[in-house]
Amino acid sequence: MMWKLGGISVLIVFVLDRASKWWFIDIFELPYKGVVEILPIFNLVMVWNKGVSFGFLSSSDDFGRWALVILNLIIVAILINWLRSVKEITLSCAIGMVIGGAFGNIYDRVKFGAVADFFQFHWQEWYFAVFNVADSFIFIGAVLLIFNSTFSNDTKKTE
Repeated sequence: MMWKLGGISVLIVFVLDRASKWWFIDIFELPYKGVVEILPIFNLVMVWNKGVSFGFLSSSDDFGRWALVILNLIIVAILINWLRSVKEITLSCAIGMVIGGAFGNIYDRVKFGAVADFFQFHWQEWYFAVFNVADSFIFIGAVLLIFNSTFSNDTKKTE
């Protein structure tokens, strides 16, 4: 039963990510607007990320692009295998969030050659990395996984 809940989480995250990217790119036309200031600490800006988190392992060639797609698919396969054995709601949803976010970014990498990022927080002249909805859910899912592994009653504590 828990793997079904995880699958629903995957679907919800993927749909939210695709809808946000469609709206920001095609309807709002963010790629043509430059920087749009929403709050003094928050902007919308279009960035095509050819790497992984924070542009790490950025590659402008097709080999790097497809290597990242394959690496992401391997990680997703491992997470799906883990999801099939989960028996906790929090863990199931957390893994589903990470998988759904990964699928959203994989879709971008396959379709566009890079991941569409557009949320930018900053404080004065210090700017945090630009990210998207998929990245947000990957982060939330990872935090929940850490929380679950730290505070779960099922973990055996050594004395």
